[in-house]
Amino acid sequence: MNDKSLPLNSNILDYEEVSKCERLKFAINSSEDGIWEYNIQTNTTYVSKRWLEIIGYDEYEYQSSIESWKALLHPEDRDLALGVLLNSIANKIESAHVRYRVQHKNGEWIWIYDRAKILFDTDGVPLIVAGFRTDITKQVELEIHNEELAAIVQHASTEVYVVDSETLRYLYANNGALKALGYTLDELSNLTLKDINPELTDKQIEIFKQYLTHISPTLSNISHHKCKNGSLYPVQASVYKLMYQGKPSIVIFDTDISELSVTQEQLRYQATHDALTQLPNRILFQDRLQMAIKKNKRYKEKIAVLFLDLDHFKQINDSLGHHVGDKLLIRVAKRLQSILRESDTIARMGGDEFNIFLDEIHDPKTLIDISEKLIHSFKEPFVIDQHRLFTTLSIGISIYPDDGKDPEALLKNADTAMYRAKNEGRNTYQFYASEMGEKAYQRIIMENALHIALKEHQFVPYYQPQVNLLNGTWVGMEALVRWKHPTLGIISPSDFIPLCEETGLIQDIDFFIFESVVKQHVDWVKMGIQVPKIAINFSAKTLANRHIAKEVESIMKFYSCAPQCIAIEVTESQIMRDPQEVIEILGELKALGLEISVDDFGTGYSSLSYLKRFPIDKLKIDQSFIHDIPRDEEDMAITKTIIGLAHNLKLDVIAEGVETIEQKNFLLDNGCLLGQGYLFSKPLDTATMTEQLSIHSNF
Repeated sequence: MNDKSLPLNSNILDYEEVSKCERLKFAINSSEDGIWEYNIQTNTTYVSKRWLEIIGYDEYEYQSSIESWKALLHPEDRDLALGVLLNSIANKIESAHVRYRVQHKNGEWIWIYDRAKILFDTDGVPLIVAGFRTDITKQVELEIHNEELAAIVQHASTEVYVVDSETLRYLYANNGALKALGYTLDELSNLTLKDINPELTDKQIEIFKQYLTHISPTLSNISHHKCKNGSLYPVQASVYKLMYQGKPSIVIFDTDISELSVTQEQLRYQATHDALTQLPNRILFQDRLQMAIKKNKRYKEKIAVLFLDLDHFKQINDSLGHHVGDKLLIRVAKRLQSILRESDTIARMGGDEFNIFLDEIHDPKTLIDISEKLIHSFKEPFVIDQHRLFTTLSIGISIYPDDGKDPEALLKNADTAMYRAKNEGRNTYQFYASEMGEKAYQRIIMENALHIALKEHQFVPYYQPQVNLLNGTWVGMEALVRWKHPTLGIISPSDFIPLCEETGLIQDIDFFIFESVVKQHVDWVKMGIQVPKIAINFSAKTLANRHIAKEVESIMKFYSCAPQCIAIEVTESQIMRDPQEVIEILGELKALGLEISVDDFGTGYSSLSYLKRFPIDKLKIDQSFIHDIPRDEEDMAITKTIIGLAHNLKLDVIAEGVETIEQKNFLLDNGCLLGQGYLFSKPLDTATMTEQLSIHSNF
């Protein structure tokens, strides 16, 4: 029984041993690693087929031995590879790890990561070394590539920063950044983005974050960096979102644009100024005149263009030479500048011709005074190169809008008037259209009538609805002053407001209208009529009154009118006359609970640094930008910009002067949901508005 069973058991054992060998062989050949073994006692080696594939050899080409392996090693890595192995054997360490290069059959060097195990007998004698070799060439090349990129970034002259998205602390800065700012990396790591960019506000940072999160993962911006020594310099920033060291972060690439800014400013100056006198040239003059015309469209204020020509300048040039003539032109420019206001624009148009424009002309007599002052100033001679030179002025004057409604027409007509002055014997001035006497008389009559109108309560409020452009519901209304003359009927504000401002009557009118509107609001409520918020305008002179908030509060308390029922509107040009003073005054009005709106926005050259400090709730787009939509591409671009600015500053925005469906649709398409204008309703008197409020009671 045992004899029979022994062969059977023996066969089973042989089969199992064979099966184990096959499985082991299969596993070795299937491995991604090259397997090797070195028998120290017999000095024989074994390598797997995979190792031969890694180094590019067929089985018949490669004689496995320690010497063959040594021959593959890179000369710079040979000592390292052998040293690690021999050190492990000598110190009886059971494992060894080393990275080195070997030469592929095709001649290229490849990187190998070698992990070995050493088998010792009970006496510590090494018997066998076996291990796994992995081709890590791609990983090493990637490491080297990353190190090279890191070195490039670290040593780049462009400033590179990484900032924590939440804390805004600096996590990294390259050498270019540290050199530019004057900080060490340790010092910078204790600072935040706002320390280095002092112009950034919390609101701006939040806008940037929202932009990066919801609109685009990248953005560009221009700001100023503050160095360790306190100095500032401009930078162009490119900002990107990324993860850095496991934290949501942003990387910022900043380029110092100091030289570029200076160069651009120089080029801009050269393109817009006369090289000889440094005065504005024709391009800049016409641009400023065009802006002044747009600004004054609402109030129809007068703008005067003066065309000046030097009398007998050609004789001076011909007799004394162009170098003397040029010096004379420079002196003439300085003398003219010394007479005019800083806000007036004077330009050299070429040769001996100069142009001046004066805006906000309320009294035509002002132009006579200025012209006579200019002519009188030329009675004194110009001393140039020991020559006493006498020259006089011939001046032509045109007035907007009477003599032209665009720069070209005004300049042409002023030029015509100047030649009329030449024909009158020079050294004088001429108007393009002479109506000065009649206008002066009309002014006196008007001024007396205004005093009577105020005394007899002839000024009344009219109301123009403000609507939701989506559904046409009334969301508010603006109170507009009208002069209800007993014989002439209703007189437009443009015909009397400028004179009221000049004479000081405007403050009394403002407070009279304010009180009338507050009282009317309370009366409507008592009648059971639902009334939307009413916006009331204050002029620049009224806004400059340091007691305005107390007077407003007193009136509203007297009539028991809640502050949320009333809004105050001020024009952009008004708030920019003395921004710091206005910030305080508007802050006092805002503290009463009143809404504050900036009217005619886009015409007053607001500084954004001031705009974000004003305690305002709403921007009103000036009707001069709406009027030519959709015909005027420039007006459409400006309107889009104002809407976007309001949204970024989290302000409401309303367009005035909406007269067509096309204008309404354009505003809606670009995110402006509120409007007022003749498309919805003209200004209504109190009786008519009372009837309409009963109809539009769904606001």
